[in-house]
Amino acid sequence: MNRAESHIETMGGNGRVAATFDDRYDADYERSGLISIDLEAIWAAIYRSRFWIAGIVLGCLLLGVVITILSTPIFRAIATVQIDQEAAKVLGTEDADATASIFDSDRFLQTQLDVIRSRSLAQAVAEDLQLFDNPRFLEQMNVDAGSVEASVLPPEEAQRELVIETLDENLSVSLPLDSRIASIAFNSPDGSLAARIANSFAENYIRNNLQRKFDTSSYAREFLQEQLQEAAIRLAESERAALEYARRTRVIDASNAADASRYSTANPRSLVTATLVQLNSDYSAALSRRIAAQQAWETARAQDPINLPQALNNLAVQNLLEERAKVQAEYEQELQRRKEEFPSVKQAKARLDELDRQINTIATSIQQTIKASYEIALEQERALESQIVQLKTETLDEQELGVQLGILQRQTANDRQLYDLLLTRFNALNAEAGVQANNVSIVDRATRPVEPVSPNIPLNLALALLGGIGLAGLFVFGREQFFDMLRTPDDVARKLSLPLLGASPKADEGQSVQELILDPKTEVSEHYASLRSSLVLATSHGLPKSLAFTSAVQGEGKSSSCYATAVALSRIGKRVLVIDLDLRRPNQHNLFGIKNGEGMSDLLTGNKQAAEVTHATEHEGIFFIPSGGIPPNPTDMLASPALRTVLQDLNTQYDIVLVDSPPTLGLADAIEIASVTEGCLFVTEAGRNRANNVRGSISRLQGGGAKVLGVLMTKFDAKSAGYSYSYGYSYDYKNG
Repeated sequence: MNRAESHIETMGGNGRVAATFDDRYDADYERSGLISIDLEAIWAAIYRSRFWIAGIVLGCLLLGVVITILSTPIFRAIATVQIDQEAAKVLGTEDADATASIFDSDRFLQTQLDVIRSRSLAQAVAEDLQLFDNPRFLEQMNVDAGSVEASVLPPEEAQRELVIETLDENLSVSLPLDSRIASIAFNSPDGSLAARIANSFAENYIRNNLQRKFDTSSYAREFLQEQLQEAAIRLAESERAALEYARRTRVIDASNAADASRYSTANPRSLVTATLVQLNSDYSAALSRRIAAQQAWETARAQDPINLPQALNNLAVQNLLEERAKVQAEYEQELQRRKEEFPSVKQAKARLDELDRQINTIATSIQQTIKASYEIALEQERALESQIVQLKTETLDEQELGVQLGILQRQTANDRQLYDLLLTRFNALNAEAGVQANNVSIVDRATRPVEPVSPNIPLNLALALLGGIGLAGLFVFGREQFFDMLRTPDDVARKLSLPLLGASPKADEGQSVQELILDPKTEVSEHYASLRSSLVLATSHGLPKSLAFTSAVQGEGKSSSCYATAVALSRIGKRVLVIDLDLRRPNQHNLFGIKNGEGMSDLLTGNKQAAEVTHATEHEGIFFIPSGGIPPNPTDMLASPALRTVLQDLNTQYDIVLVDSPPTLGLADAIEIASVTEGCLFVTEAGRNRANNVRGSISRLQGGGAKVLGVLMTKFDAKSAGYSYSYGYSYDYKNG
């Protein structure tokens, strides 16, 4: 169910609540930045303009047919050429990167297409086919040669410009994204001419490509020859400068003369530097040996010599220890049988002591050997360190001289490399002179086309149809924007920012509105019953005491709405007074079937009392005061204080007073009436008024002090507005 349906279905509740919900709904959409597309509203706009749309589309189709019939047949001949990428080489190093980037390849191909479209190639084609001196060419191309006479250029030059312009306008070049085969197409009313020109473009493009390569090669040879001579002179000067500086400073390069690294970017190695490097390497080795010897000595000094691993691993010590173990065993056996003073015991003891002495002597000797190794390593380290300190001073002095020599030698190396490179490329160009490899070749030559490419009847009709649909869409959009009508109940809340209190459907032809109102089972009567419910909730105290009915213009159904509202209120037992204050064109007395005799004009002038002009109607609970005689000055009469006094007095006698007011546009009567009533109900006919006009009328009412409770839409026909019948709802009464 769309939002407009919700307005109609909630008329039984508070209309202001429904409108507030929709206003908040629209505000949420605006804050969220979302665009609400009402497809049903779009379809309704299309339906309302369906005859205009059909006429526009049909007219565009007829125009397309006429253009197709009157168009001259155009033939297109196509020649295809293959374009392989080949970079121009001058120094011979440009192809170091075997794969060109995608962007470079695209730029190359696009450049070739621009070359085909160039003015110089078109001029070459015209000269090749002798088109400049052939007036029949312009006739075959259906080109008016009268512009040559009107041109400010000389006739011959103007003729050439017109021929080149004709070739350019009818030439088209295309290249698929995944291919290197370009299509050269030419359009002409003459198929044979189109084929000849397309083939000429392909041939002249290849010829132009070869000529450009030859010119580039000649320029490259001349350029390389000049650069080679300059490079040879610079190389000779660089070698002489380096040699002269080395002789003057006596800095000897100890590098390998035969090694290619001689021309590296590093500084030259002198004798002193080479010696220092070698000593530094020897010093590092001596330092490592000294540290290892020191660690070994520190370990040996802190232990008993006999416990040293070197002593325990000594073969002599191991033999003595084995022998000592045997003597120790014999000595202990002797002690068990004899005393220490016994000769054999003393002899074993003496042998045991001798073995201990020998073992200690060997272990001590091993310990002293470790110490001697440490001391030798220490002396070697100190000697090398002393030599290094001495050579450092000499090296620093020599480095100051070697820096400049290194600069000169690097310059010499760079000059030699450049010279070799230029010489190699120059020799290659000389060998390739006269041999041109072409990277462009013809794949298919153009043939005389059989079928014309233009006019294309299906395409023209499709374009005409699309153009017609587009123009029709613009027409519908402009019509809807320019004629900003209030057509649906949804338009009321969206365009007027006022609650919708009711929407009365349009009566069918032949039906009496009054009969529909009096029949409680009709849809019209049901909608006014919903309006009654909305009025009950319109104010804080319920039903307003007085309510004015007005509209923008005459004939929108305000009188009928006032009458129908009175009938609806009377059905719930309300005592209702209807007053006809349209003192210019009264109509309410016709609805009630009462003669418009004495009425409100007499009551406002004080000629009559309220009881004298009030009529009881055929409807129970409804009373009516007609307008009375039409006064010469209705506005002045309504602006008098008597109107407020009369209404206040009548409000005390009835539950509600309904006032039928004149329209607002062009009149001030409704403003005066609405300012003295408790509420005002604005009536608008569906599809009749622009939103701006209604907003202006409501603004005038509110500016005059009126309290506009809401809007009542009358004569709403969902089908004619372009909406489906389910836009609203209806309920049929049937006999069970």
